Amino acid sequence: MRIFLPLLLITIFIGYLFYLGLVKRNLKSNRFKVVYPGLFFITVWAVIYFVMLQ
Repeated sequence: MRIFLPLLLITIFIGYLFYLGLVKRNLKSNRFKVVYPGLFFITVWAVIYFVMLQ
């Protein structure tokens, strides 16, 4: 069960990026507000999760 929630949240984030890119067509203008902080958060979370599982 622990692995499903992070995968679900990453899927929702990717879905939101598709929504911004394909429906609203303003992904480039939201790059510094949404994309980079989201990717940074996922990366930090993945490192912490990886370290805790070892």
